[in-house]
Parts: sequence; structure tokens; C-alpha cells
Amino acid sequence: MNAPLWTYSLRWSLPHIPPPGLRELARADVPAGRPCPSSVSALWRPGAGYAICIDFPPPAPIKRWSDERKAAARRRNLAKRITHIAPLFADEFIAREIAARPAYFQGKSHI
Repeated sequence: MNAPLWTYSLRWSLPHIPPPGLRELARADVPAGRPCPSSVSALWRPGAGYAICIDFPPPAPIKRWSDERKAAARRRNLAKRITHIAPLFADEFIAREIAARPAYFQGKSHI
């Protein structure tokens, strides 16, 4: 998997005044955690209306579990909890709990 990149840029930062030239003067992608490269920071001048900006990569999309995977995890966690508390009657308590909430233990969401 590739390391995430941060994007440094020198952009116009006065929202109510149009830029005298380009809206973005420089841009550089660097590995995450690295400081601003000199190719961007060397162009910055105090009071000129441009600012050094940093953009982070968008977060990865959320991976949703399938109903089968949720059901397996819920049953496994139930068995672990009940076996720890009452190992002698675990099978009976697990069967009762699954019978009381069958949709939950089939991986269905309550929403």
C-alpha cells in the first residue's frame, strides 16, 4: 500500500480580493509528516496575499460488513461472553439468547 501524500501549495488567501495573477502559484506532494518543500516556501512573501496551505488525502471509504460476517461475529462474541460467565449452562443460554433475538444474530441491523 502506498504511503499517504500531503499536498503543500501556495494559494491566494484573501477571499474578498481577486488575485493579481494565478490563484495557485506552486504545488508539491510530499510523504505524510514531511515539512513544506523549499520549492513552495521560497515563493512565499509576507503580506502578498498568498498563504502556504496543506491538504490531506481524503479518508478511505468505510468498509461495511456483510450480514453473514456480522452474524458470525455476534454469535462468536455471545458464545465467548456466556462461556466465560456460565460455562456449565453455556449451550442453553446461547440458544435462549439466539431465540430471543433471531434477527440480530442473523446480522440484520436494527435501523
